[in-house]
Amino acid sequence: MTNGDRGRRWVNLALRLPESIASRARILAYRMMGMRIGSRCRLGRIRVPRNPWDVCLADGVALEADVVLLSTGERANRPRISIGANVYVNRHSHLDASLSIVVGRGVMIGPFCYITDHDHGTRPGAAVREQPLVAVPVTIEDDAWLGAGACVLKGVRIGAGAVVGAGAVVTHDVPAGAIAAGVPARVIGWRE
Repeated sequence: MTNGDRGRRWVNLALRLPESIASRARILAYRMMGMRIGSRCRLGRIRVPRNPWDVCLADGVALEADVVLLSTGERANRPRISIGANVYVNRHSHLDASLSIVVGRGVMIGPFCYITDHDHGTRPGAAVREQPLVAVPVTIEDDAWLGAGACVLKGVRIGAGAVVGAGAVVTHDVPAGAIAAGVPARVIGWRE
């Protein structure tokens, strides 16, 4: 190893150290609030506006800056947001659960994605804001990839190894190994 390599290594370490310390402090604070967080996780400046006890992060989860984990409703006996091992969620993504969002292992979620398991009722004669939420669980299976700006709506299952293109709006299930894109998202190909 040359002196230049050693110097770059120390500079990289010095640049990463403050964020690493801040991440560990965030993990400690969220654990004290009841959030279940595995080992080797990395938390950027995330937001958990309420119900941190409804969130469970497995080992090796990385959440970038401005990721929002929002859980709505009375305290549940199980996590409403469950994120599997070695998942990466990029900046400004939002998981909004009132029933259940389960993200499998090794999933990659691009920036500015929105995942929700509910919407409002639309019965005539009452304002939308006064209608109850209609919730159906969302599941994203292992090794799936959601491109930047993808939106996943209630009741959807994204199969293992599936790819969802940037900007897609997923309103129906995506089979394992499929490549889906568009608004609404449709299968446009298959992974080799």
